[in-house]
Amino acid sequence: MAVDITDPVFLSTLAQTAVLTLTLVIFIMSFRTQNNANKEAAYQKILDDYTDAIRLSLEKPELSRLQVDVARAINPNSTLASLSVDEMTVRNYLVLLYGLFERTHLLYRKKWIDRETWNQWSAFLEAVAKHPMFGDIHQSSEGMYDKPFMDYVSNILNTTARTKSVNDPPDEREL
Repeated sequence: MAVDITDPVFLSTLAQTAVLTLTLVIFIMSFRTQNNANKEAAYQKILDDYTDAIRLSLEKPELSRLQVDVARAINPNSTLASLSVDEMTVRNYLVLLYGLFERTHLLYRKKWIDRETWNQWSAFLEAVAKHPMFGDIHQSSEGMYDKPFMDYVSNILNTTARTKSVNDPPDEREL
């Protein structure tokens, strides 16, 4: 039996099937989008809690004793284990900024902030990266932050190190 494509019943069934299929595709896409948004919100909550924990260590410098004890337990030769409370406060503030820079970099990569805005944040990051503790924070944070961001910071630190070595006075052995 041949199907008459001009038959109104056939056309109606075909249209209903197309509408149902399109509705299902839209529903699946909406569900995936919502699922991704939920995952991002959950991760954002973790980042917020981490930021709050670092902020608390800034408000209560005596908590840095825990960080020093953990660092000493993991690696007795850690530079972190020898820092004073004041130095730990500075370090924790830099860690707080590091997390802020990471989040801003992620927003830029998602195109939620424009290039001009990111350039301002990047200039701030480059200035902060010149602090002597920043390189240690970056190195000790490997694997804990977003890889593209960590690569970006590594590039800044490598560029800063190259610039510094070019601008350093010559060693006596080089004269």
